Amino acid sequence: MAAPPGEYFSVGSQVSCRTCQEQRLQGEVVAFDYQSKMLALKCPSSSGKPNHADILLINLQYVSEVEIINDRTETPPPLASLNVSKLASKARTEKEEKLSQAYAISAGVSLEGQQLFQTIHKTIKDCKWQEKNIVVMEEVVITPPYQVENCKGKEGSALSHVRKIRQSALLPRLECSGAISAHCNLRLQGTGDCPASAFRVPGTTGVHHHTQLEMRFHHIGQAGLKLLS
Repeated sequence: MAAPPGEYFSVGSQVSCRTCQEQRLQGEVVAFDYQSKMLALKCPSSSGKPNHADILLINLQYVSEVEIINDRTETPPPLASLNVSKLASKARTEKEEKLSQAYAISAGVSLEGQQLFQTIHKTIKDCKWQEKNIVVMEEVVITPPYQVENCKGKEGSALSHVRKIRQSALLPRLECSGAISAHCNLRLQGTGDCPASAFRVPGTTGVHHHTQLEMRFHHIGQAGLKLLS
């Protein structure tokens, strides 16, 4: 049956939607926010893994048709308990990281410098910006252009460790030599420009990027295409 405008969706019901891109989406209702008209559906995992599911977040304001296939009337099971302090800590950490990224951009730090900071910060939390310099554990300072030789500090384990991180974080570069004809096929998978696009989140926990980037290199030539790390 078709769902009347403004109707609430019961958790556990099976619902089918048609987006403005004429895409048909169907799944089990796991959440519905009436004020924002956002509907969350659980669908079989696109990865095919057992005990996994994809979560679709659908903006009903841009959906042309909604159909309730199987309406659940019984009371849904109680919600799982949440570790509020852990969630607050994670939110605080995410906020600090975003503010750090915003500072780096506003200070005119190069993309390579920003990437290096993020790489170091993954394993060493005591890492901050000092203008355009990266300060690690108050012992090591990395100045532009952020190469291994720009890692300065007192000789010891901290400096050695940071230099190793910098060495491993060197961005791959493509070196072409001789007669070569190369092209790159780039395919971007993700949501479209239409606001009705559904965000597909693979897996059962956490937040995953909804955009995947696939790149393939094909080469024809005498010397070929060499990938240096």
